[in-house]
Amino acid sequence: MSNCKLSLNFLNPLTSLLFVFLFFSGCAPATTIEITQEMQNKPPSNGDFLFINGDFKNALLEYQMTYEKTFSAEERNEALYGLACTELMLATTDSQRIEAIGNLYKWDVTKGSAPFTENHHLLVLALKQQADFLQQKDRDSQQRKINTNTIISSQKKQIAEMASIVKNLQKQIEELEAIDEIFQGKRKAL
Repeated sequence: MSNCKLSLNFLNPLTSLLFVFLFFSGCAPATTIEITQEMQNKPPSNGDFLFINGDFKNALLEYQMTYEKTFSAEERNEALYGLACTELMLATTDSQRIEAIGNLYKWDVTKGSAPFTENHHLLVLALKQQADFLQQKDRDSQQRKINTNTIISSQKKQIAEMASIVKNLQKQIEELEAIDEIFQGKRKAL
């Protein structure tokens, strides 16, 4: 589902996540008692249930189906929100993150000034997942740098040792050549 593509190529993944968090932290909260009670009485959608229980692939399918099949603007927008959160939860590449953020943006635009009634926990879990993923990616990158530097250091040491061996061999060759010249000189004398 890539109806909305947001161009965030200038943002690195961590900046993108921070952008989303800051962007949505300004969303209008449910402020009236009626909306809060409605949210409490409203059962979670099938997609929300699947998401909360960690079945993200089926949650994604459920949100996509609801988004494509429903005629209710409210249900369609809730499905788009769930779809975006699930895409963000499953995203492992920058382009997948950008698509998820684009769908969050599309959801926010479609929502307009209506109060935020969707399950905010979905977005928090998705952002936490991405933060964990990016931290692991950063740790892996740092470990690769350490490993690379260790290998380079080891290779430099081996090269220095080989240069020393070559220098010693050249010295030994020169000594053998000098001895050979002495023998050649004595042979000619006989």
